[in-house]
Amino acid sequence: MGSKRKRNAKDVSTVVPDAKRQQKDTPKTSTKAASPPPIDTSPFLDNPRGADLKREVQLYDTLGSEDSLERLGAANAIVSGLLGGNGVEESTLQKHLERRLFRGLASGRKGSRLGFSVVLAEILSELFGTRDLAAQKYSNLTFDRILGFLIAKTKPEGDLSGQEEKDHALGLLFGLQSFVRSNILFGATGHWNEILDRLLGLAKLKPWIREECGWVIVEALAQMSQSQAEYTLEQLCDAGLAPSPEGVGIWLTARNRFPDMKLPSKPWGHSGNPLDHLKTLGRALKESSSGNESAKEKQQATQTGSWNSKLHFVWNILLAQYAQNATADGNTSNFENFWKVAVDENLFASTASPERKFWGFLLFQKLFQDHSSYETLLPSIFSHNLVLCLINQLQGTDRLLNRAADKSLKVLVQAAEANPEVIVAVLPHLIGGHGTYNFDTATKTKTVEKLLSLVNDKNANAMMEILQKPILSIEGPIRKLGINKLTDFSTDATKQAEMRRQLFLDYLLSIIRRVNVQDDSRDLSWVKKNALPTIANMAYCEDAQFQPPLTPKIRGLSRDRLMSCFAHLLPDLRGYSFPCDLVKALEPNAVKMDTKIAEARDGAISTMSKILKKTKKADAQDRAPLQALALLYSLVVFQLYNGEPEAISTIDELKLFYDKLIRHKDSGDSEVEASEVLVELLLSFISKPSALLRKVTQHVFTAFMADITVEGLKLITDVLESSENLRGQQEMFDQQPEDGEQAEDDNDIEMDSDVEVIDMNGEEGQLTTNLDEDEESDEEENSDGEEPAEEEDEETKKLDAALALALGTKSLDPDAEESDSDADMTDSEMMALDEKLVEIFSARKKETKPKKEHKEAKETIVNFKSRVLDLLEIFVKKQPGNPLAFGLLLPLLHLIRTTKTKKLADRASSIIQSFQQAAKKHGKAAEEVHVSKQVKLMKAIHLEASKDPSHMFAKAASTSSLMLASSCYRADKGSFEKLAAVYTKTQIAWVNGEVKLSVILFNDWTNWCQNHANANT
Repeated sequence: MGSKRKRNAKDVSTVVPDAKRQQKDTPKTSTKAASPPPIDTSPFLDNPRGADLKREVQLYDTLGSEDSLERLGAANAIVSGLLGGNGVEESTLQKHLERRLFRGLASGRKGSRLGFSVVLAEILSELFGTRDLAAQKYSNLTFDRILGFLIAKTKPEGDLSGQEEKDHALGLLFGLQSFVRSNILFGATGHWNEILDRLLGLAKLKPWIREECGWVIVEALAQMSQSQAEYTLEQLCDAGLAPSPEGVGIWLTARNRFPDMKLPSKPWGHSGNPLDHLKTLGRALKESSSGNESAKEKQQATQTGSWNSKLHFVWNILLAQYAQNATADGNTSNFENFWKVAVDENLFASTASPERKFWGFLLFQKLFQDHSSYETLLPSIFSHNLVLCLINQLQGTDRLLNRAADKSLKVLVQAAEANPEVIVAVLPHLIGGHGTYNFDTATKTKTVEKLLSLVNDKNANAMMEILQKPILSIEGPIRKLGINKLTDFSTDATKQAEMRRQLFLDYLLSIIRRVNVQDDSRDLSWVKKNALPTIANMAYCEDAQFQPPLTPKIRGLSRDRLMSCFAHLLPDLRGYSFPCDLVKALEPNAVKMDTKIAEARDGAISTMSKILKKTKKADAQDRAPLQALALLYSLVVFQLYNGEPEAISTIDELKLFYDKLIRHKDSGDSEVEASEVLVELLLSFISKPSALLRKVTQHVFTAFMADITVEGLKLITDVLESSENLRGQQEMFDQQPEDGEQAEDDNDIEMDSDVEVIDMNGEEGQLTTNLDEDEESDEEENSDGEEPAEEEDEETKKLDAALALALGTKSLDPDAEESDSDADMTDSEMMALDEKLVEIFSARKKETKPKKEHKEAKETIVNFKSRVLDLLEIFVKKQPGNPLAFGLLLPLLHLIRTTKTKKLADRASSIIQSFQQAAKKHGKAAEEVHVSKQVKLMKAIHLEASKDPSHMFAKAASTSSLMLASSCYRADKGSFEKLAAVYTKTQIAWVNGEVKLSVILFNDWTNWCQNHANANT
């Protein structure tokens, strides 16, 4: 098309800045779509007809498309058709300019203004730019005449609707922008002066379009000389638009481009810098003049006329200016002052309209959406009114700006996800400063929780300091969040301190629970040297920094949280160093210890230190038992600090175990095996409802299970034999019935409750959303509901009958007929009745208490058995070749048959299956298999199988029996006759009716024989 200037993507931009763009310029094309046919760019005819006219109409129609690529293609074709080659005749060009292009600017159809303004900018550039076609070929198309076309075609005439007037005003704006973007206004001619006059006039005439007019002037500044910029600012002042958002944006842009330019003395003083006059700047940004009533015309000029839901472009310029200054000198005090005046006391003032507060939230969001540019400014934006408005709007979904406030926090979290350093900048202002420590509760969000989930090894120490600072010294009066506002409610600093410190512990536990201890790439020194010592300090130490002092409640909670941290940090033995290092470094001066306790503590720590030294020298095989023993010592010391009465005796037992198994030193009680001592210790641990102790017990048992003897296993399996009731609990824990109360018979107790289903599949120690609960309590939840309705009805009937007897009336059945007796009672009769009623309700209360005790006792025993099954499962999986493992089969079968808790039966059956699978993988014959002992055990299993012919029990018994058969056969194939004799004898007894058995036992045996026969052939 000759030497026509090539356009780029910016030619399709709108009259407003990117932040204001409303049209969808993104092409809606698929990568697989076929390429559009080439557009005909041949010159237009003066009087087109037929196909030529159709082509022309189609091009102008496409020029108004919402698709930016289609629009740009049509623009290229039209410019080429008018000015390509030698160009069309002047009359043809004038007709297109006057009748189509300028006229089309006033059209509200789709993207017409965008497309038509692009073509106009290109034509104007060709006419008055480098090629200067107006002087060479189109002499009658002068600048003034073409500008006249624009004025004439966008001038509203006649009886027009409001929308039509708006279309004409927008057409004029886009036309003036075409002149600016054509780069023809700032030569030797004074064309810019006329365009500027039109822009300022339009801004004053149509306040709703003032921002767009201002943006066109900002665009033009990039082409101006210094003198032209000075003239522009003078005209801006004369028009009364300098103290307006647009005026501020134009002024700052001009100052940045020409630092030495001469500036008008008003309205920004001799410095000419709006940032030096914050009050005036604040009023300007508020879009109201500072004049009096006599300045009515000036006031009208600075008002926008209608509210815009998008942020004004001046804020981009202001924020960029302050960010640049803060980065250069490292000082944000100027921005803080600006923010207070222009934003906090303006957009977020208590008297500000919801529309202005909405702008404030948009500004807040912008800073975080472009956080990399404004990182230095972020800590300064959490001003008093902003935070107050944010919290208030989030307290209910019915609040007018609830969604805007909620989005603001979401944008904040997204910025933190993209750059975790943002957390360090903003968190102090959410939980401190103008915020509140319980920010999530106050705002009904999970903002702080989400921010804490993003803590990494680099910023963890900084986060610890941020979280800890508000809990140290708390002095009244204290502010508390109200329903509508923050008000001084109390001077009780202790109450406020307790709330904050509890939240601090919850926050810290939340951070630690997100640590993956098994990730070797993590640097967890902050956990060991900062997080855990901080919690331990609150639990066991005196610290003058805490004012008011730590309460017993907080100390107890700190101990619980510390144990919860250990539970998470010990997924395996690699976490043993966390409690060990902490107990060595801790000075528990808040724990009162007499001489005996102190000596026990010192001895335990000394022994633990020796074990840790041995750990460093030991090889990989011997290291795990030493680590496990050191871990036990550290936790028992913490139990000692927690005041547990059994801690000292536990330390003595640990010392005995250490001397026997590690030091191989005989003690006075030489008859006691080391494994029995260890098992007794572990059983005492898992009898308590603690996730930590359960996990530690499993780790220690795994480390020492190769040293467990048959006597040690017997101690474990004895637990499975205990009754699941109050008597079983009393026998298990050597408890005595209260005041001569005798434990009820098993049958009587079982009558009060059917089979209870205990959920033992839940993962204990998991992070719960409610950290106010006791995390250490990992007791499985009982799936039972309330007592059956029939039982409640029966109890109600008993009470009803007793009351009826005492009152001398009929039953209190609602269906029964009412008594006709209304006789009054004497005083003596009333007193007797009172005594009788007291007796009835006392008896009722006594009946209720044992039931609760029985239920709790059953839950305790069931949970204890569940933990024992954990140990047995570990043993059979890790030691499938150990002959002692087979001794566990009979106790497991006995549990399946006798327990009234289905989950326990299922778990025991599953362990037998796991044993079978582990034995198959092991593949080798069991070490030191004694065939005679295995055969004897098989007979006992067959006898046990005869006591319950149910399918599940029979399957478990059959599996157990065949495991014994396989172990014997692998060790000695000649033992088959003995094995077959056992099955034959059992089958004879079954056929003769001497025992009841399931056919599964014999079918499985037959299949086993067939498989081995096939293998031998």
